[in-house]
Amino acid sequence: MIVASRLNDPVNSLRMIGEHRQRTLADAGILNLGQLLEFYPRRYLDRSRIQKIGDLLISEYESTVVGEVVFAREQRIRGGRTILIASIDDGSAALRCVWFQGVAYWKMQLVEGETVAVSGKLSEKGGREFIHPAIDRLGEDGDRELFNTGRIIALYPGSMEFRKVGLNSANLRKIMREALNAVGSEFDEYLPEEDLQRVRASNRCDSIHQIHFPDSNEDLAAAWRRVRYDELFFLQLLFAVRRHLNRSVQAKTSFETIGPITRKVLDALPFELTDGQKRVLSEIRTDLESSFPMQRLLHGEVGTGKTTVALLAAAMAADSGFQTVFMAPTELLSEQHAQTLLNPAEAGDLQLRLLRGKQKTAERREILNSVASGRCDILVGTHSVLNEQVQFAKLGLVIIDEQHRFGVEQRAALSAKGAYPNLLVMSATPIPRTMRLAGLGDLDVSELKELPGGKRQVQTAVRRGVDRAKIYEFVRQEAQRGNRIFIVCPLVEESEKLDIEAATEYYKRVTCGELREVGVGLLHGRQSSEERNAALTAFRDGSTPVLVATTVVEVGVDVPDSGVMIVENPERFGLAALHQLRGRIGRKGQKAWFILLPGSKLTPQAEERLKVIAETDDGFEIAEHDLRIRGAGEFFGTRQSGEFELRYADPVRDEDMLLWARERALSIVDNDPDLNSYPSLKTRFHEKHAPKLGLLAGG
Repeated sequence: MIVASRLNDPVNSLRMIGEHRQRTLADAGILNLGQLLEFYPRRYLDRSRIQKIGDLLISEYESTVVGEVVFAREQRIRGGRTILIASIDDGSAALRCVWFQGVAYWKMQLVEGETVAVSGKLSEKGGREFIHPAIDRLGEDGDRELFNTGRIIALYPGSMEFRKVGLNSANLRKIMREALNAVGSEFDEYLPEEDLQRVRASNRCDSIHQIHFPDSNEDLAAAWRRVRYDELFFLQLLFAVRRHLNRSVQAKTSFETIGPITRKVLDALPFELTDGQKRVLSEIRTDLESSFPMQRLLHGEVGTGKTTVALLAAAMAADSGFQTVFMAPTELLSEQHAQTLLNPAEAGDLQLRLLRGKQKTAERREILNSVASGRCDILVGTHSVLNEQVQFAKLGLVIIDEQHRFGVEQRAALSAKGAYPNLLVMSATPIPRTMRLAGLGDLDVSELKELPGGKRQVQTAVRRGVDRAKIYEFVRQEAQRGNRIFIVCPLVEESEKLDIEAATEYYKRVTCGELREVGVGLLHGRQSSEERNAALTAFRDGSTPVLVATTVVEVGVDVPDSGVMIVENPERFGLAALHQLRGRIGRKGQKAWFILLPGSKLTPQAEERLKVIAETDDGFEIAEHDLRIRGAGEFFGTRQSGEFELRYADPVRDEDMLLWARERALSIVDNDPDLNSYPSLKTRFHEKHAPKLGLLAGG
């Protein structure tokens, strides 16, 4: 085993890194040469892929040109604002570049007579013009020589702080060359050779060299396959070790008695369980009776009864004397859960309490005392249940609804409130396999597909602005028939950045205009709980048969009489959100209408989303379409805090690699959970990844 001694040398051991650069790199988490060499380029300049300015065409894709800065000057426009205009010439033509923001910053990057690489999209206004392009300086003689000889040139991520101390791509290439010369081949290989051959990846030493100074596109591709597989493998190794540790824990929450309370709750339900619910409850019961804590994901179609399954799991916990905490992402959803669960819970003599973010001091104190004393069997709430004041007497089951909306630290903090409690995380929409493996790979999976009462009769239609008058007439007629109608808007208040009518403005307009003869209510997340409850009560009892709302109705709002939903600007929603919204109507089996009213300008991706939602009502199929259209990076929305971050790998593009990484990781841990047969892998795992173990889904 080669000891990678110089990889641990501080960055200021290099000639080009002084005090200021060392401080800037440290702020970016780069302290030693090993970390410096893992600061990878964001893209490359390949002479074979550079376009001539004279050949540029309007495209949805970005183009890159290389030319000389003819001039760069500031210009005042109306309103006293200053913009920056530059001209770049590559001999075939001149390109005009315009920046409306960051004028001082971009002007520093443009020195007359210097060679630059410019990346952007050709303006649709006509002429050769880029608006706010990216700039990479190639002014150094060595860089010009590299480019002219056809080499592939690395371009590094930049920030204002990096630029201030001269850490641009040109200087970073020199620094990386010096670091590689200093380190030489002192890269300890930790990935099994079998894995590298399977995914056609280069070894660690070659990949580091090729990523910074590629000899060819083929060598560069092999190097990046190494980086992507490295990420996927360690993610799956984390999951595999986590599963092993979870199964090594002797659960103090093994449920020995499941029966009397569960039976009472079951008998109190006003409907029969579906075969799917019975199957999932059998899986959960097996987990709860086992000697190690349950770690299970429950996902499936909208309206398949996941909340009912969660209640019965809580009843199983109570049968053995354990408490349950049920966390939801919004107050509205937590209130809806509490309201839905209350009657059947009380039928089983279970005490259910709702903890809100804002409650009267006396009420809150009484709830906390009931939880701490064990009198409260089920505590429902949002992030408020994470408060350190919330102490459980005997927490045995943690249920997290809409799990993707919570950071992994929050899930871990909730699990830490008990002695290895069982964990059930739920998603109201199906999660494609690749995303389950990439984000929740340490959980067992249960699926619900069967809708109570059979398939719903919801007709989906995409309409345009010219149909608006007919749609409002339809709304008036349906309201007179006793139907309930949702009208969903993307925003609460008007935004200067988006030309979309907000819910509050929409509400004001229709109550004074098209729907003035119909009772109209307003519901959004910024209202107090009293205001929201009043709006929902009036909607349910028909006082206001029309409810203008934001996406707070997406999950948890159950009004069985609602048979119409109109979604304004549906292009602003993802497929999963639209399918969730559609699941709010037609819940009694009645014929229902889901009407989409997009804006006048739609991107091809938006058109495709609307086409899919109009033609498909299978949530699992929609989830796959959603993943394909939006990509893995955006599928879960906002990145979850603390989660293992895939910076370079993409679960969709690299699915084969992901599946192989999972197979290998599970095999290695099953046969050698302590990784003693893989000393280099074990060292790397404990140095860089083991601290994340407690942040995975199980906590």
